[in-house]
Amino acid sequence: QGADVMAGNIYLYWPNIVGYIRVVLTCVSFALFRQPTIFSILYAISFLLDALDGQLARSFNQCSKFGAVLDMVTDRFSTAGLVTILALLLPEQAIWFMLLNVLDFTSHWLRMYSSLLQGNASHKASKTFPYLLTMYYDNRIVLGGVCCAQEFFYIFLYLELSFPLHMQDALSLHPAVGLFGSLAMVAFPLFLYKQLLNAIQLWVSVREVVAFETAGAQAAKRK
Repeated sequence: QGADVMAGNIYLYWPNIVGYIRVVLTCVSFALFRQPTIFSILYAISFLLDALDGQLARSFNQCSKFGAVLDMVTDRFSTAGLVTILALLLPEQAIWFMLLNVLDFTSHWLRMYSSLLQGNASHKASKTFPYLLTMYYDNRIVLGGVCCAQEFFYIFLYLELSFPLHMQDALSLHPAVGLFGSLAMVAFPLFLYKQLLNAIQLWVSVREVVAFETAGAQAAKRK
């Protein structure tokens, strides 16, 4: 009974409630992706709430493994859904969006799996991280900036494809694109950097899982 009470409390932690709200907002936005104004507002609110749940977890001392998984899963399916929408809007480029989804899912899933295997308090902590990943996860400014750049790149690309050029502001970096396309171009370098980090994270996590299994097999032989 005590375990049930504790589990019930975890379900109702404030950061987890924010997570549920994010799930609902994101799912509704996907259903309305043909209406770019409504979609963008709902998706942006969900994305901004991602910063709030972490603050609430620390403020109310309500950090939990369930909350960490909920946060990551919500981030992943939100981004994957937006990338899938872009694949629908740009079918000739669909293969690239598919590969981006594969890289994002596999790198983060293996990161979480590896951290759970090793009993780490967070998937953001590891002694085997190279410098780029350590800087990314340890510096909130870098973490927030890179994640925002990736999401902004996707959102601005979606808006560029959803609104005709004549409806966009004349302020652009290239005559062939509108304002949103220009903003996507600005975010593109950090977007590429995020994909590099995903690739590094995937490789590091694979090595950690293999090392953990190898150590277990060697320990079993010694017995």
